[in-house]
Amino acid sequence: MIDIFITTYLRDHFAKKCVQYVKERTQTSHRLTILDNGGNEWAAESSYVDRYIPLWKAYGNAGIHHAWNVAVSLAEGKYFVTSDPDLLVPDLKPDWLSQMVSYMETRPDYGAISMHPHIFIGAVGIDPKDPENVIERNMCGAVFRIMDTDKVRSVRGWDLIIEAGRNHEERTICSRLQASEYKTGICSRIRAYHMFGDNWGYPEEFTPEMQKHNPALREEVERFDNIEAYNPLTWLPK
Repeated sequence: MIDIFITTYLRDHFAKKCVQYVKERTQTSHRLTILDNGGNEWAAESSYVDRYIPLWKAYGNAGIHHAWNVAVSLAEGKYFVTSDPDLLVPDLKPDWLSQMVSYMETRPDYGAISMHPHIFIGAVGIDPKDPENVIERNMCGAVFRIMDTDKVRSVRGWDLIIEAGRNHEERTICSRLQASEYKTGICSRIRAYHMFGDNWGYPEEFTPEMQKHNPALREEVERFDNIEAYNPLTWLPK
């Protein structure tokens, strides 16, 4: 069984849809846990969720590093998956999770492999026609990222983070894995749809600056925030 951990803060509507897609499109044995930093109490009552960990009740918004440290402490299998709540998995045969497990099994030198979002904002994407299923990259974010449990624990996960900025969690774990000579990468063809929405899905009072999003990226985001332009099974452009 593979543990899947989704962390969320104030984006109830995104988290609900993300969870729905995981449950409907994942046939491989898994256990789904919501790590809630606040504002998503629906998960405690949801029939879709196997475990609900309310981080926020003890700590306020404890932050993404704390959430992923909780995830690696709870993971019970050889691999575990971490993801943000604003992503939708594809509907593939075999399913996305079995394929990603296979990628890890056949690449013992890898510590982490993430899905490819339907569009990279501010970065260069990977051609889905690339002959390689996994492309080595210096960073792979929490886009249904599958990780080797023992390797992540051996580098102490996300411990001892004093101050974190935007994209800091992936820089932290990927650099630690690479320092121990483990590779990190991104799938070329297994893609997730990245929901953006108004204000990145947060309440209006939670500004982009508070989220540590760059407001200058808004125009680029709006170009690709159109789910109808993508195949609903593969999330490749129609």
